[in-house]
Amino acid sequence: MHLLNHFRLADSKYDSGLFDFDTDRITPALRIDDKVLKTIIQSLYYPKSPYEFSVLGVEILGNVYEQFLGKVIRLTAGHQAKVETKPEVKKAGGVYYTPQYIVEYIVKNTVGKLIAGKTPEEIAHIKILDPACGSGSFLIGAYTYLLRYHLDWYVRNLSFKKKALAKKYKEAVFQAKENEWYLTTAEKKRILLDNIFGVDIDPQAVEVTKLSLLLKVLEEAF
Repeated sequence: MHLLNHFRLADSKYDSGLFDFDTDRITPALRIDDKVLKTIIQSLYYPKSPYEFSVLGVEILGNVYEQFLGKVIRLTAGHQAKVETKPEVKKAGGVYYTPQYIVEYIVKNTVGKLIAGKTPEEIAHIKILDPACGSGSFLIGAYTYLLRYHLDWYVRNLSFKKKALAKKYKEAVFQAKENEWYLTTAEKKRILLDNIFGVDIDPQAVEVTKLSLLLKVLEEAF
């Protein structure tokens, strides 16, 4: 119950849909002993886990998830779970993802040219849509580009000589220490909601994209 409350707090704070218990009626009804949860959670972190997930980029996680999008779990007549390739994926010859360098090239020559020289207010009216988002490689690339552009714009314009401008954008960017600036979580959320849109025929793909984008919002948040 304590963990469930944390999930509800996260949902109310970030409004991501990741912990939507109006739709998910199963999770709130689960009763799991604290010792079991503790063992599972601890196994995800060093030293019990051989993997350090905090250093993995969102793009890498997206590529990993994309492999699972091509699979489906089927319960056999003998009550055994069997992982199979989805018929549409088998017909297409497998799951394909766009390499990162291609994503960066496309984003630079589309989104980059579209927002060049614009202010945050002008960019807020731009909508970037991926009509077949898959695991979200293009949307994550576009969102990352937008975050970098906004941060560069704020740092470039928020000098001590422009106190009025600094006051106006104080909720968007903060300085951790000398020459080290970050966008606030609120500003990253605003950019995501204003600019990034995607749909896909596979609802699982949409959920993976939402998770990847949420992780991008939370980068450097703690």
